[in-house]
Amino acid sequence: MQTKQELEEWYEQDDPWEYTVTPDDIYRKRFYLTVLEGLGEYYDRALDVGAGEGFITGDLPAEQIHAIEISDNAASRLPKNVERVFVPEGTYDLVLVTGLLYKQYDHERIARLVSDAASKHVCVGGIEDWLLPYPFGRMVETFRFPYREYTSVFNVYEYERYSPWKG
Repeated sequence: MQTKQELEEWYEQDDPWEYTVTPDDIYRKRFYLTVLEGLGEYYDRALDVGAGEGFITGDLPAEQIHAIEISDNAASRLPKNVERVFVPEGTYDLVLVTGLLYKQYDHERIARLVSDAASKHVCVGGIEDWLLPYPFGRMVETFRFPYREYTSVFNVYEYERYSPWKG
């Protein structure tokens, strides 16, 4: 499992994933935001779990935007309209988690956190072959598109207060 120290080292440089200059990532961001716009909502509160430097986070359609990011280096570069939190503060009508529900991360803890924080929509993105399946409610839509040498998926759930982690 990837450690906080490994992430700190990774984020010593700005934009280590090269999201802001890679055409596939620029497309991915626009795609996600277009899907969110298509839901017809401007959310009161949004949470991005594993926000990194906030490449997508700062543009989420919400009045209040929170980000959970364990790397202090990455979080130091979050957009000014994004507030870093270490745990969810109540519930959020939009929860976004991208590139985290993978084996190399503590995906069970992340999925529990998402489930506990959500109240309306959960959006999950990632590499199709790596993404672990977690039920966050009724699937509204699944999108697939080419991403670098992979296929990316973006799943939109209408959140339902069911959790496979609770008795």
